[in-house]
Amino acid sequence: MKVLFGPTIMSLEDALGDLREQFPEVEFEYCPAVGDLNHAIRDAEVFVGSMTEDLFKEAKRLKWIQSPSSGVDKYLSIPDLAAGEVLLTSASGTHGPGLAESTLGTMLAFNRGLLTSVFRQQAREWSASELRPVLIELTGMTLGILGFGAFGQHLAERARAFGMQILAIDIRTLPKPDYVSRLWTPDRLDDLLRESDYVVVALPLTPQTENLITAEKIALMKPSAMLLAMSRGGIVDQDAVARALREKRLRAAALEVMRPEPLPADSYLWDVENLLITSHIAGGTQHEGQYVIEIFRDNLGRLLAGNLPLRSQVDKDAGY
Repeated sequence: MKVLFGPTIMSLEDALGDLREQFPEVEFEYCPAVGDLNHAIRDAEVFVGSMTEDLFKEAKRLKWIQSPSSGVDKYLSIPDLAAGEVLLTSASGTHGPGLAESTLGTMLAFNRGLLTSVFRQQAREWSASELRPVLIELTGMTLGILGFGAFGQHLAERARAFGMQILAIDIRTLPKPDYVSRLWTPDRLDDLLRESDYVVVALPLTPQTENLITAEKIALMKPSAMLLAMSRGGIVDQDAVARALREKRLRAAALEVMRPEPLPADSYLWDVENLLITSHIAGGTQHEGQYVIEIFRDNLGRLLAGNLPLRSQVDKDAGY
């Protein structure tokens, strides 16, 4: 069996030495150049990395793809992959802690005057009289989480330690943890939007969630609320967010993910007041590559033993 590693920002290839020792019967290859992948993948049965439609057409022997990402919408946009028998596993669960901490960090950056302080420091301005009267603490605030997977659960656990009330929505029937006040089905989305001081989008991008948060949905939120799109671009209407901010119908917003990515340099979104744009970085941690390799290592052992389904195996019909 040949396993091919493509280039990733996590440097997953650093684990190849240990993998070769653990699985001596497997041939491992690393292809660092994207332009060379079309040739290298032709005899590979397993691929670790990002996939394109052209690359998939070259992969005649492929049995399994391990995504280094938790979201797999780009993989499932390849028709033959979505409809075929090649197994697809995600890195679901690996990015939850980093995403949760980034989300809380974003909230605190707005609430505690940190963003403004960065600019005031650059201007050498002392801003106590300006900032101290408008600082906000999270105690007693309501956090609404759309999507109660690994990310949503990690976020809820951490937010509860700040004294927040947690509302969550998920399409699945899940047991409600003690630290969550209410765990609703999607038909209660409007209620969550109305009640929440902070709304965090932690959903996968699927046909059911695409364009879910429209201008009409944003209009249900409190003018004092904050909206954070943290999982995938295409779920939140970016233009509607910008309009709500400009018209003072939202206090603040954050776009960690957007459509398209990268956001063009000439996009007007860069200049919208009280909108924080980050570059799809929130899932990153010093442990990120280790987490992904743990899933891959477990799954390779399962595949060799014929033990299916694999860990974090994607339900292609559900989209995650």
